[in-house]
Amino acid sequence: MTLARPKMHVPKYWLPCLLLALITFGAQASSPLLQLVLADKRVVNLDEAALAALPQTEFTTKTPWTTGSHSYRGPTLAAVLAAQGVEHASLIEASGLNGYQQHLDLSLFEGVPLALVRYEDGKPLTRRNKGPLWLLLPFSAHPELDISAVHSGMVWQVIRIEVIK
Repeated sequence: MTLARPKMHVPKYWLPCLLLALITFGAQASSPLLQLVLADKRVVNLDEAALAALPQTEFTTKTPWTTGSHSYRGPTLAAVLAAQGVEHASLIEASGLNGYQQHLDLSLFEGVPLALVRYEDGKPLTRRNKGPLWLLLPFSAHPELDISAVHSGMVWQVIRIEVIK
């Protein structure tokens, strides 16, 4: 007497579904964190690896939006722009995930490491804590810039920077 093996019911579209899931995951793993629009209207998308490959700055500071001092790390805006051949930008527009936009006169930040911070206290910033990128400077080292006019330019959840001139 032969026993019949039970047939396993597998949806006929399982392979395409699996492939779609893998492709989606792969696309998310290398999704751009920042869209950079240059003055010539060229668009550059920068992902985690591209930003991590740039020289990083690290500083500890207090901010009006956090409690106590924290350590922050990420590339300076100058390094991000220089990597795209932009040596002398004077005005940018930074846009956050929530639609907040701010024009920044970069002459205010001469000699100050204005950074696109990606890490706070060694941990990646998330949307819940102003990430994945936060345009920030070390206020504790530059108290003259710890004013509301500058605070408004410290855009969090930055997704786009456009070089105006």
